[in-house]
Amino acid sequence: MSSSLATAVAIAALAFTACATEPAPADDLCAQAQAHLTECFGDAPAAATCDPADAAAVLDQTCAALTEPGKADLFASGLCRLGVLSQCAVKACTIEAPADSCADYIDREDCSQCDYYLCRDAAAPDSCGATGYYRGFGYAYCERYLEVTTPRLSSAGQRFAHDVRRCLMRAMEDTIATDTACPDVKTEAYASHPACYVEAGFCALPITDWIAILATIRPTDTSLREIVRTAMQCL
Repeated sequence: MSSSLATAVAIAALAFTACATEPAPADDLCAQAQAHLTECFGDAPAAATCDPADAAAVLDQTCAALTEPGKADLFASGLCRLGVLSQCAVKACTIEAPADSCADYIDREDCSQCDYYLCRDAAAPDSCGATGYYRGFGYAYCERYLEVTTPRLSSAGQRFAHDVRRCLMRAMEDTIATDTACPDVKTEAYASHPACYVEAGFCALPITDWIAILATIRPTDTSLREIVRTAMQCL
């Protein structure tokens, strides 16, 4: 584990424990749950207010039960409250105002901005499908970071989230043709992340924001996890 990430884990652990010199049993339970979640998900959870009942429920489950699709859904609400933001439910966007072009979505200031990725998928000669980059990654993470993660970030982190969304979309609009093959869309879109992180101010963020950003990534999205871990060095 890198020194930056180790420090981040330590800070996250403090978020689950009280400042008393002799922690109460509930605090011990929360600290144990934090350590268990770090082991299971590979990274520290975001700072959260720990409910001992959630902590006890998590400690009763194996990592397989907490991370496997289907099984994890049973514990999603508790995991979300404990700071595993990849497990939080995302509120559906109810704004229905189609844009004249995909690019018109980029500068929107509401949840319909994320429809940029759905528009790109619809504009492609062949849809990349529910698991393709546009819908399964770009749209899914745009919504999750907008609705779940951004409210938990510092003011600097919220500015970063606002700016990086637009940067990633503009980079796609400028460099990835609509007829690009689905595997190449993913490769080229990933390649735009480091430059956009720098431009949006990732390196100036507090470690607690870095942890929240990392905690939003699904355990299966190893490529994006590595991009963020590398960025935490910092870039």
